[in-house]
Amino acid sequence: MSKLKTSSNEDKIFVLDTNVLLHDPQCLYKFEENTLAIPVEVLEELDRKKSAPGELGYAARSVHRDLRDLFDADVVAVPMDLGDRCSSTLGCDLPNAGQLIVAINDYIIDGDVESEGLDRLMAILPDLGKMDNRILASVIFLKEANPKKRVILVTKDANMALKAIALGLEVEDYMNDKVSDTKLGGSKTVSVDDVDYERFLEEHGVDLAPELTQQLFINEYVFISNGEFKQPARYRGDGQLEGLILGENVGIKIPKGIRINPLNDDQRMLMDALLDEDIKLITCCGKAGTGKTLISMAMALYQTLGEDNLYERVFITRPLVHIGKDTGALPGTLEEKMAPYIAPFFDNLEVLFSNRKLSGQSQLEQDQAHIDKITSNRKRKKALAKLAKMPLLGEDEDDDSKPRKPYQFLFDYDLVVVEAMTFIRGRSLANTIFIIDEAQNLTPHEAKTVVSRMGEGSKVILLGDPDQVDSMFLDAASNGLVHTAQRLRGTDITAHIELSIGVRSALADLAADLL
Repeated sequence: MSKLKTSSNEDKIFVLDTNVLLHDPQCLYKFEENTLAIPVEVLEELDRKKSAPGELGYAARSVHRDLRDLFDADVVAVPMDLGDRCSSTLGCDLPNAGQLIVAINDYIIDGDVESEGLDRLMAILPDLGKMDNRILASVIFLKEANPKKRVILVTKDANMALKAIALGLEVEDYMNDKVSDTKLGGSKTVSVDDVDYERFLEEHGVDLAPELTQQLFINEYVFISNGEFKQPARYRGDGQLEGLILGENVGIKIPKGIRINPLNDDQRMLMDALLDEDIKLITCCGKAGTGKTLISMAMALYQTLGEDNLYERVFITRPLVHIGKDTGALPGTLEEKMAPYIAPFFDNLEVLFSNRKLSGQSQLEQDQAHIDKITSNRKRKKALAKLAKMPLLGEDEDDDSKPRKPYQFLFDYDLVVVEAMTFIRGRSLANTIFIIDEAQNLTPHEAKTVVSRMGEGSKVILLGDPDQVDSMFLDAASNGLVHTAQRLRGTDITAHIELSIGVRSALADLAADLL
């Protein structure tokens, strides 16, 4: 067997829990020149996950493939520098000059072994039939077999971490994709003199001295102020502050729907980013009831149904994360299975098309004449969709039929499509607006998968509240929403907005702040 390369950081052994590998399948290459240990029990847990649908199964299979490639690339070696008691442990070299070992616990193989750490484990957590307890036993084995090294358990499972601490083990969270600051800005204030402020108002923009804008990112939304006066603006780079597309008290009329007026400057900033076709990715954070979903749906439909026809369709989805007890498998088609999860989208569509009126025969004839003059198939389809199955005045509906929703025409003509995150891999979505609500429940890897599906002419919108993470192994600093916002901020085609003012109701605002 070949001898492993000598690492420059031989004093550390990082033991990876299963959830770390599933959270980031590429984590094997992100520990620099350190030794990584994967207990054989982790391989067993990965094997149970490999057939799971969606990103979970993909992550497990990806880790399996990488491990197989690493061990096939060279002759498997016994890591001699890990101590004489690691006779059953196998290892290989990593491309980044680190080492990888698959740890097999000799304590369990030998049976009758004197170990203070194992005795403590058996006294506190005697059931070695549980995989978590066996992984902890492997950490204890590696620690006692290598007393001159720091053996650190890396896990995203809070309960696992607490048990390890109780056993006197060193524990760390997986920090590679955690952001340092979950509040990414959008509300900074740039103070200017009277001349620059008046120029901004008159010319809808102003060039400022570098020292006033050196802390700003491209496409960052800020306030330009002069004394008690201030206006929202967007930083375009090179010292340029630009006014927003929509002026104060100016709204947008959705075809066949209501007029949407921004209720505060935060919403004006969000609408500005949504209406700018040069911005291809928008991340928006805000507490419940700030209008994230309603504004995003409204602007997406305006650009899809409007005369400009910037987009062909709107895709809507959200991560399938349960709150409370799982209701089990749901019957029906994909749309019927997804309906409980995307009910907030339906609620917003109900509001946006609440004014849709019945059409008389003369009006329908005029509309048909207008459609006959349209030569573009794409525009004809959208014109037909706007008139789809609108009941005539005085026409009775079948008593047994379910009343149609005012927004149903959007789904009849595939202008709005419900998509499951499970089936997004492999898609290429062109000329599409993709809205992902509750994006704080995405892992960074899942967020990357979604964003990388966008083709030419598409825009993706990630919405969520980092303080309401429901996924077990994510938190406010490690979820896909804040990870994407921080990693991509400052680029020409991305923007980030934070909404802070609740507009749903006084009760909802109070609950979001105090409960």
